Amino acid sequence: MQPSRRAFLMGRRPVQTPWAAFVQRLALVCQGQVRDLGEGGADGTCAVLTPAREADVVQARKLCAEYRVTLELEGATGPFAPSGRPRLRVDPVLLTDLTRLDGDAPRWRAQPGVTLAELAGAGLRQFAGLPGDMTLAQWVAAPASWPAGRCAASGLMSADVLLADGVEETLGAFGENDVQPLRSATVQRLVPALFQLASGGDAFATNDGYHWLGRYRLDALKPVAPATVNLAQVLLGHGGTLAWLQGAVLADVPPGDEAPAADGPASQPEHRPAPAAPGLATVRLDGRVKTQFDPDGCFPELLWPEV
Repeated sequence: MQPSRRAFLMGRRPVQTPWAAFVQRLALVCQGQVRDLGEGGADGTCAVLTPAREADVVQARKLCAEYRVTLELEGATGPFAPSGRPRLRVDPVLLTDLTRLDGDAPRWRAQPGVTLAELAGAGLRQFAGLPGDMTLAQWVAAPASWPAGRCAASGLMSADVLLADGVEETLGAFGENDVQPLRSATVQRLVPALFQLASGGDAFATNDGYHWLGRYRLDALKPVAPATVNLAQVLLGHGGTLAWLQGAVLADVPPGDEAPAADGPASQPEHRPAPAAPGLATVRLDGRVKTQFDPDGCFPELLWPEV
């Protein structure tokens, strides 16, 4: 039978939209649940992925790059800039492995869906009193207001990340005595660029002597002694806009003057006034950090204040 006659007798197959093709392929390659929220709704074109394994997010990022879909962390703290792209919200609620690591100092490796209640229950005292249902990924993404140069109070020792270009890397301590290599060309390029930004005039203007006024914690590269440089701590406060957190190694941090108060992920100490709105230098610095991590816009964009 000729193709044209077959189409006449059986009817033409409806043309599949790019979004429908994206969702269909996503469901095929992921073991987790994919929920299509539809196209053109009040919330825009959107779907939700609840990954059952870390590899699900790796596959999702690959498809997001192919179809120009923004990959978002479910429940991340914004505000975020409006975008005309379709969106995939990823909820790590099923990624909940929590393992105590060997060694004299107590450390835990946690997947992104582990809750703060579970972390506090394991003995990580910096999470006591924080919202128990918040996930580790949401906590890392939430605004981080530790005093400038004191991100070590978070207890975040290293972070396994999926970067915008698909590279998987471990970020952590980066001092003379640290032997963890940077495996990828992406991070070998990224790290010198971040150090250059951290040493520039915009970074100087973003530190008011006590507060770090930017959203991205470049001050982790200029820590107050005895803390040492830690690349993972740059991600504190990133809102899910720089990378996908696959997991983290956390150390116990006892309560102290440097730790955030218990009314939020990283609250300002009461004896210090909140800083004024960030100025042009801070907005410019945050924008440059975003460009270094995510030049093609795989992840959402924070809504920078007008200055």
